[in-house]
Amino acid sequence: MATPPPLRFRLLGLGISYSASPAMMTAAFAHLGLPHTYELTDVTEEALPGIVAALREPGAGGANVTVPHKGAVAALLDELSPDAARTGAVNCVVRDGDRLTGHNTDLPALTDELRQLRPGGIGHAVVLGGGGAARAVHTALEDLHTERITSLTRRDGSWDLMADELATADLVVNATPIGTGGEATPIPTALHRPDLAVYDLVYRPSPTLVVTEARAAGAPARAGAGMLLGQAWRSLELWLGRPAPIDVMRDALRASVGDAIDA
Repeated sequence: MATPPPLRFRLLGLGISYSASPAMMTAAFAHLGLPHTYELTDVTEEALPGIVAALREPGAGGANVTVPHKGAVAALLDELSPDAARTGAVNCVVRDGDRLTGHNTDLPALTDELRQLRPGGIGHAVVLGGGGAARAVHTALEDLHTERITSLTRRDGSWDLMADELATADLVVNATPIGTGGEATPIPTALHRPDLAVYDLVYRPSPTLVVTEARAAGAPARAGAGMLLGQAWRSLELWLGRPAPIDVMRDALRASVGDAIDA
């Protein structure tokens, strides 16, 4: 079989040098014998339309999208998949000729993760954050028939209600970047308890501080490496139209982030 021409895939975001996506995608392309590349592209809001337009050009393969552009990218594409339309957020752009379609592979990946974390169902979920990732969280929680969903953001002042809201919650999801690459945590230590499950979309370091503190309190908790892997292999399959080497990608993720990942 002839080797296909090389394609350039990207991750579009801002302040994303920490990302483990290039490690996973590069390992997958090598395993599949493909000459494609995958690179980080830090892009401002002002430059985003030009970068997305470049995805239509020959040699472009497609893109992943991360904070803070998941919502803005959706308005720059020709078509949205049902999941992207539902969430209003795009994390995967697929090129077909000069047409671009936006997908949301975060949604099925996150739904799987939350189902594993709370197999008995979810009563009251608190979502921290209000960006594109939080929109996928809300949709996943709706798909899991969550009885009540509360959103807390700094922008509207609702963040100050965290103690009261968590007192009646059985799940809290961190959909903010707080904790990435450091020792910060979005949840005060005193608010953790055994019956409050924690899901943190942050995956570096893994486990994150909020996950470590939740587990210390006896609660089920997972960091975001499993979701990262889940959205990555689904993105790869959309781009290539063939099964992704999930085990190879998982090994690359472990090599990048550490053996203690939840994936």
